[in-house]
Amino acid sequence: MKQNTCNTIVVHGRGGPEVLSWEPIPVRTPGAGEVRVRIEAAGVSGYDLMVRGHWFLGFTKTPYTPGEDFVGIVDAVGPDVTDFNIGQRVAGWTFGQGSGYSEVIIRSAETLVAVPDGVEPVTAAAIITNYLTASLVLEKTAKVRPGERLLIHGAAGGLGSALMQLGNLARFEMFGTGSNNSTQFIAENGAVPINYKTENFVHRIRDFTHDGVDVVIDVIGGPRQLWRSSLCLRRGGRLVMLGMASIYKAGAAIIPLSLLTAGAVALWPNGVSVPMSPSMLSYPAKNLGWYRDTLTDLLENAAEGHLRPAIAAEIPMSEASRGHAMLEAGGLVGKVVLTNSK
Repeated sequence: MKQNTCNTIVVHGRGGPEVLSWEPIPVRTPGAGEVRVRIEAAGVSGYDLMVRGHWFLGFTKTPYTPGEDFVGIVDAVGPDVTDFNIGQRVAGWTFGQGSGYSEVIIRSAETLVAVPDGVEPVTAAAIITNYLTASLVLEKTAKVRPGERLLIHGAAGGLGSALMQLGNLARFEMFGTGSNNSTQFIAENGAVPINYKTENFVHRIRDFTHDGVDVVIDVIGGPRQLWRSSLCLRRGGRLVMLGMASIYKAGAAIIPLSLLTAGAVALWPNGVSVPMSPSMLSYPAKNLGWYRDTLTDLLENAAEGHLRPAIAAEIPMSEASRGHAMLEAGGLVGKVVLTNSK
């Protein structure tokens, strides 16, 4: 990074991982209420991949810089900023605005929280999006109660593992689907593993529970997947759609088809509901108190060793395209994190 410029990933047009370009851009001085952060680590999310590869109404226009979560060191503060000091490590979420894939970012001070001593940048970056999303879904969407049974699809991924670890802290009875190389990880995080490649998860849930689970959280999407997920629920259960990982192979048409399927499940006369999650792009931004308190609590739990996010890979920020390709290929255990050299 030079004095008045920094390198950043820029997407000039939708496409595959190859459209991620590492380019120099100007760096400005933070304004009133703003903090400039020298980024150490940033997470790669399914949302980043979806925005990069597809166009939907309301998505960021090109050119843009991806990156929803970041961790770094404060290197400048604007007027009236009193909560943070130069040299302090902070974490933040951009609420859909991107710009985390960079050497430097400027954000409003009210969107940042301090990172506790002992929490490494990569660990903190793996906490932000996934664990905040998991907290919101468990508490406010699925409203899972102690003693209830929970099935998590994609349990070894960044979001799935966050759901498992928070569910384990809350002492939920959990089942998790994953591939061949993730069953041990799922078991170690407090869930009964189901290998979706070799086992029929609907049959296995019935074998384990007889009458089904109370909640299914599905990050895969697609009509067949969602319908089969609904068959795992007991009467009065809740099916939560929490992603569309199948879009990478099936294309954007999977989204309206999934919504139609979810509607059919909700109308089916078996008492199953399909609660919709608050938008993770708007809810935290509109509820900054919840966002800051929850993220602070999550980071403190990490500092105390109660949360241990799995890291699938640490990749140089300049090679973000490789991180996208890895996540798109699937089969990972944990979160892909981009890092800047010190």
